[in-house]
Amino acid sequence: MVFVKDFSSITRINAFLIHFSISLVIFFILLYFILVQWYPQPLFSTDGGWRVIRIIVGVDLVLGPLLTLIVFKPGKKGLKFDLTIIAFVQFLALTWGVWTTYNERPAAVIYTLDYFTPVPAYQLAEQGVTAKDLKKFGNDWPILIYIDIPKKDITKILAEALGSGIPVYLLSKYYSKFGKEQAQVLKENSMNIEKYVEDKPKLKKLYQHSLITRSANTNISYLALHSRDKWVTAVFDLDSMRIIDTIDIEPSAYTLAQKVKRKKKNENKGNK
Repeated sequence: MVFVKDFSSITRINAFLIHFSISLVIFFILLYFILVQWYPQPLFSTDGGWRVIRIIVGVDLVLGPLLTLIVFKPGKKGLKFDLTIIAFVQFLALTWGVWTTYNERPAAVIYTLDYFTPVPAYQLAEQGVTAKDLKKFGNDWPILIYIDIPKKDITKILAEALGSGIPVYLLSKYYSKFGKEQAQVLKENSMNIEKYVEDKPKLKKLYQHSLITRSANTNISYLALHSRDKWVTAVFDLDSMRIIDTIDIEPSAYTLAQKVKRKKKNENKGNK
């Protein structure tokens, strides 16, 4: 808009539509990065993807074009200056929005003890973990990392995390590459989701929908994922060693039930 020399032939509505069209092109470019590069599925729906979209829409598609609609008046004195200020304000707001979006993207998904945690880039950076460091654990984005904690050291490491105020999933000295050797661990920790949802119609519907979208996958583990906003169930393909879906079912209830059942089973084995 600010590059147009003569505004006399442009109506207020046309000015708004021109500004909106330019903003729409910028939005679709950013949408590609958000959906494909920064918040790939299934993490888009669990780790703030929709919140990010709302920020970008508000800044890019609403703020600038709306200000143009309010301010624009053909023949108005100082109109070009007003439009320059609007463009500058929109640029600053959009830069802030993109920077925030980029820094809060899930840069790694870390498996700790018995659940996954998507970790935003800024949290890893605060612990001195760079993008170059992450490349050691894989090339896919976000990168899967396994916290390799020996069972005998769990209590000590949990105490270490509690004392330092740093969550276990950020103790980078215990990071190891995710590979096929972890498949058995994930298989053993898989939750019996089918049993859990059989008498819960709403949850069963969510589970069945997930089955339809991945009908070819059979070697699956269901594991807890602690996303930014809530607990969900991650669907993990043990063949590709990737999270292929998430189900909006909070796993805590049946995780606890399984742990109690497993503990009793182990105790009974020990008594024999």
